[in-house]
Amino acid sequence: MLFLHIILLPARVIAQEHGQEANLPDTSSVKNVQELFTKGELHGHVRNYFMATLNHRSLSDHYANALGAEIGVRTASFHGFRLGISGIFTYNLFSSHLDQKDPIAGKYPSNEGELFDIENPHNKDNLDRLESAYLEYRTEKLHVRIGRFDFTSPLINPQDTRMKPYSVQGVMAQVPVGQHTKLTAAWLDHFSPRGVIEWGNTRHTIGLYSNGVNIDGSPSGYRHHIESRGVAVAGLQGQGIQNSQWQAWNYWIENIANTSYGRVVMPISDRMKVGLEGLYQFQLGNGGHPAHDSTYFPDQQEWVAGGMVGYSTPQWALSANYLHTGGNGRFTFPREWGREQFFATLSRGRLEGTGQSDILVVKSTRNWAPGLSSELALAKAWLPGYGNAALNKYGAVSYWGTLLDVTYTPLLPALKGVVLRLLYIGKLSPNTSLPLERMYYNTNFQQINFVSQLNF
Repeated sequence: MLFLHIILLPARVIAQEHGQEANLPDTSSVKNVQELFTKGELHGHVRNYFMATLNHRSLSDHYANALGAEIGVRTASFHGFRLGISGIFTYNLFSSHLDQKDPIAGKYPSNEGELFDIENPHNKDNLDRLESAYLEYRTEKLHVRIGRFDFTSPLINPQDTRMKPYSVQGVMAQVPVGQHTKLTAAWLDHFSPRGVIEWGNTRHTIGLYSNGVNIDGSPSGYRHHIESRGVAVAGLQGQGIQNSQWQAWNYWIENIANTSYGRVVMPISDRMKVGLEGLYQFQLGNGGHPAHDSTYFPDQQEWVAGGMVGYSTPQWALSANYLHTGGNGRFTFPREWGREQFFATLSRGRLEGTGQSDILVVKSTRNWAPGLSSELALAKAWLPGYGNAALNKYGAVSYWGTLLDVTYTPLLPALKGVVLRLLYIGKLSPNTSLPLERMYYNTNFQQINFVSQLNF
């Protein structure tokens, strides 16, 4: 098993791991290597993703259609040990000119580009990526995984909402602590962000999407210059009094920053619940590099606080969600490692990179019929001015946001495994003084996404 893990780890195969692990029986009667696979499990999906964005005025509009598939294998369990390997391939069936920068903004189309390879916009078919290759050991009291795998937490997570999710490499262990609590500990030193086909260490992945600006407004140049060996993650998740759900996480990015996050959700009646969350972070070492223009995390203490009030029935769920970033700087965490999962989180609406900002989001979900559900959300974000570099890393601007997300899973036996999703996103900043070139995929745009997927 160890030999197989070593030779398969660097291999380039086609597939992507997603979803929940199947609880395969411990097949200690396996007699040879072949039976590890014949008694194991094949999983994956085929996905078609169409995206189109209508940008503001004379800014260029774009569209793209990606087709891809995931193939993965998990062997049978042999005395608690199991090998998993998966990967994904993607093809650009058709698209607008994603390899051409907008003549006004001087940037490539970011959202459609993330369906393929943002490091090489000309690449349309060489888009395969090793997604996972790991050896794990699992019992009732211990779960250990080493290699390449997906990792789920509030700040580092797969977020499989394009063709490729965020993936990590390292070692992870989970153990139960008491009857209702689970401890997770991990060391992660390599990452493969969404929208790329290669793996890289901390130095090469932080800043891949955008470096933004320093607190004095000068361009940041920390990518490829960061000095950090990786991130240590520790998390506790559990159930408290009155069926409350809570979690606490700490992310220690060596030589860069320490970030602590916690949340609790408490039912107050059969139909109502409330939630609170908070985050605090501070600099470690020199923030990534001693030089000012190559420092990722400046010398600051930053905090985030949020809340939620929700009401639900068997068919409806309604919630009001609020988030505030405070402190004396900007909430900063590598967006190449996942997407922050706050109560007020919405697609295409990160608050990472801002300070002294607020967002209020009202969400409504409805189960219309078996297999058919929808979510409608309205957001209002108050952000520092785009010229306030000390509080606005990426030049974001205050906006109104709308989201409509419809998911349909056909119940016909002949269509088992098919999932259809329609996602509409709109961002509007009326009367903004933001220059036109800075609006490109930032605000004043509408976007439609249609995803059809077959799971197997």
